[in-house]
Amino acid sequence: MMKIHALNYRTLRNEEFLGLHKYFVEQTASITSEEIRKSIEAYRTSVTEYANLIEVSVDESAARTVSRLDSERNAAYSSCRNFAKSLKSLADSGVVATGERLRKIFAENADPTRLNQDQSTGTFTNLINTLKEIGDDKLSACGFKPWLENLESKHNEYLTAVQNRNKEIASKVADANKVYRERCLEGFGIVTTLAIGKATLDKDEGCIQFINAVNSHIDQKKVHLKLRKGKGKNTTESPETTVVDFPTETKEEENAA
Repeated sequence: MMKIHALNYRTLRNEEFLGLHKYFVEQTASITSEEIRKSIEAYRTSVTEYANLIEVSVDESAARTVSRLDSERNAAYSSCRNFAKSLKSLADSGVVATGERLRKIFAENADPTRLNQDQSTGTFTNLINTLKEIGDDKLSACGFKPWLENLESKHNEYLTAVQNRNKEIASKVADANKVYRERCLEGFGIVTTLAIGKATLDKDEGCIQFINAVNSHIDQKKVHLKLRKGKGKNTTESPETTVVDFPTETKEEENAA
């Protein structure tokens, strides 16, 4: 019998929770069974209501600051990448070797300027840390260090602005957050239960496709959460999205997730 993989939803930040359920709603398009459509629409409504709750209007100046710093961060990234590309035809073999390493790192990482703000932040953090591993001496020798320092500075300024914006959002949504989250989870639970029934009993291809897509996305999110938890043991992470605390789950729930 098919099943939905476990996930500790309480550990998700507000926009992560919303993004996850928006994706799940999109995947219901593969379900053609009329007997499930009514439950899907109810689930869609609960997700839309939650979106309306956390996407409350904030101070325009705070929102503009986040947008401006995101653009500046993107520009700093482009400057870094362009400089790395220029380190090809130089006499110093050490500088050329460092340039090759820099270009390889950029090539192996996704272009954060093509991602949304939430996704790009993790990419920027990983990229900056990987670039710094080359070492100050080599980065200084090839002239890349000030470019990287500028990128890191813009990235940190952006994280601070996001944190300030999210504090404002949190004060407006904390009271209703738990109720709306539970509505989303209830709707999701009903849809997945019906889809599993159809997939198991009728071998419904649309339901099987939906369940597989949901499980794949849950597995990806669990990897992301595990990496974030590991990082949190050593450093304090600036939140990209609002966090609202709820009662701690039981050990069984944590292990299941």
